[in-house]
Amino acid sequence: MNVKISKWGETTLSPSLAISFEFVISWTNAGEDLAQIARITAGAIGIAYPHKLPKYRAAVHRPNEYGHICLNALLEAGIPTGEILRVGTEILQFMTTRIPSEQDVESEMDFLEPEREDLSD
Repeated sequence: MNVKISKWGETTLSPSLAISFEFVISWTNAGEDLAQIARITAGAIGIAYPHKLPKYRAAVHRPNEYGHICLNALLEAGIPTGEILRVGTEILQFMTTRIPSEQDVESEMDFLEPEREDLSD
């Protein structure tokens, strides 16, 4: 997926499944708390722009904490809040599509089941 921040240009996003999962869970748990949503969307932008914002380190940061760091940096760079929310939401929506659903996992298990039966003979 390509994303674009007006002041920084376009970049290609390819987050890991684990990072996608962590950010999507944090986003869905933010509810209607706009401050939390702003942090998570800013953190998602940080994942897309590691050359402009601090690198996310899962062992060090929680998505919310990392998002706070990125939000501050984005605001200091003059990125409008509306753009942060819009672009961050687009990134999070993309991350959502990357996470396997229960249905995907069950379909994979059904597909693998005949192979497992063959192995037990």
